[in-house]
This record gives sequence, C-alpha cells and structure tokens, in this order.
Amino acid sequence: MAGYVDTQRQPKKRPDIEKTFTNLKQCASYLVFNDYYTVDDLRLVKAHTCKQHLLCPFCAMRRSGKFVAKNLPKVEQVINENRSRIPALVTFTVKNGPDLRERFNHLRAAHRRLNQRRRNHLNGKGHTEWSKVAGGITSYEFTKQDEGDWHPHIHALVMLDDFIDQKALSAEWLDITGDSFIVDIRRIKSNPNAGGLDIASGLLEVCKYALKFHDMTLPDTWHAYQTLRTRRLVDSFGVLRGVQIPDNLLDDPLEGLPFIERHYRYHHHKRAYDLQEVRHDVGPDLPAFGHEVRV
Repeated sequence: MAGYVDTQRQPKKRPDIEKTFTNLKQCASYLVFNDYYTVDDLRLVKAHTCKQHLLCPFCAMRRSGKFVAKNLPKVEQVINENRSRIPALVTFTVKNGPDLRERFNHLRAAHRRLNQRRRNHLNGKGHTEWSKVAGGITSYEFTKQDEGDWHPHIHALVMLDDFIDQKALSAEWLDITGDSFIVDIRRIKSNPNAGGLDIASGLLEVCKYALKFHDMTLPDTWHAYQTLRTRRLVDSFGVLRGVQIPDNLLDDPLEGLPFIERHYRYHHHKRAYDLQEVRHDVGPDLPAFGHEVRV
C-alpha cells in the first residue's frame, strides 16, 4: 500500500499525501513485546503505528481489538442491568453502485431517517420496528471486488426490548431507501468458550475492518480512503451511547510484574521480522540485561 501511495506523490507533492506515505511506510517497522511469563501474557508495548485504519491492515486489526477491549465492559454492564434485553446483530444494506461517495451518502441518509423514526416513536409519533432497540453500536463497511460496484452496508450490535419483526423492518427499510429491502437480524447466542453470551465476537463483527483489504485492489483502497477518511464510520445510541474509539493502538503494560522484552524489526527484502534483541528479567527490583539475537 505504501508503494502505491508513493506513486500518488508525483508530479506535484502534496503535504497530506507526503505525510500519509511516510507514516504508512514506517508503520510496524519495529515491534516491542513484553512477555509477562509469570501470568502467560504477551503485550505489544512499543511500535510506530500510522493509525490509518482505512489503508493499513495492521492498524485496522489493532484498532478492532482495542475497540473490543475498551467497550466490552460497557456492553456487559448494560446486559447485566437488564437481563430481559436481547443482544442481537443487525445488518442493513443498500443497492450496490459505482460511485462510493453517492452510495455512502445514500446509506448514511437512510440510516439517519431510520433513527429519526425511532426518536419520533419514543416521543409518541408514528411507529417503527426500530423503536424496539434500546440502544446500539453501529459501523459502516464497504466492499468491492475487481470491476464490481461498491457494496456498502451497516453492522449493528443492538439491545432489544422485544424481538424485531424482520419482515416489517425490511419493508420499512425499503420505504426509507427506495432501493433496498435486505435486513438481517441474528440473536447473539451463548458460547461455552466465552462463558455465556459471546458479546466479544459480536463487537468484533460490528467493528472489524471498514474495508476488506484482501478483496480490494490498491487503487480502490486508496480511493475509499480519500472518500471516507473524514467520515464518522462508528457511532452509538441509546443505552450504548458513549462508545470509545481507541487512540492508542498499543497494549497497556502490566504493572509490578517481571517480563522479558523482545524487540523485532521488519526487513523489507525478507518480508519478515527478525528478532533483534531480548532483554531478560525486566521488572521491579530486577536487573536488566540484553543481548543481540539474530535469526
């Protein structure tokens, strides 16, 4: 991706593209992990991150994981406060189209009209199936394969006071969009490995990559970035209002525990990381020493 952005710097250099290129090229060029061996916990504590999640798969992955870590406690708290509510995943789509900006504006306008119907209903005006949602977290996602059109859609993790009539909401969505009726609703199920409801997987589904990098060409990814970079693509409302978008993509260190510090550096000609240095027994009241390790 950095190589492609490099081609966009010429012939006239633009400061914004220069900065994007530099940050993207340096992203994840080195990684420092703390291995807290006494509790079997490995954390990424130092790295250069470009924070351009619409261009960089590394930062998109880190952002998604950090988003879940920050917001999972809030979602679980809302569930525990009212056990009768039903956690569910909802997906809204609109008709595919060749113009990303137009399709995004269309989807966003339809989403706003749906939320306005919910607010009107709560104020005693009109009816909407969406009023059964006590709150939710929503995100926009965009896909495109080869020469096909853009496929925009919305993922939402919602808390339902009553289960939604899918056919009724589908008809309502068609009335709002004028071109689309596909609405998918799935209840979040229990997962024994998750110790109950698998809310973390639901959050990951909602706030995974806004763009599917492996399905898109570099020019399409760059076009999507240029179109969407100033847009708000994640939002929340109702009882889940106030979600936190992570600024820091690194892990928080564990205080008071010894750890082994591992330094890795990326080598472009190998397309791989080399372990450069290991510092053993770093921690409180412990001497630190290091040695070079070449792989």
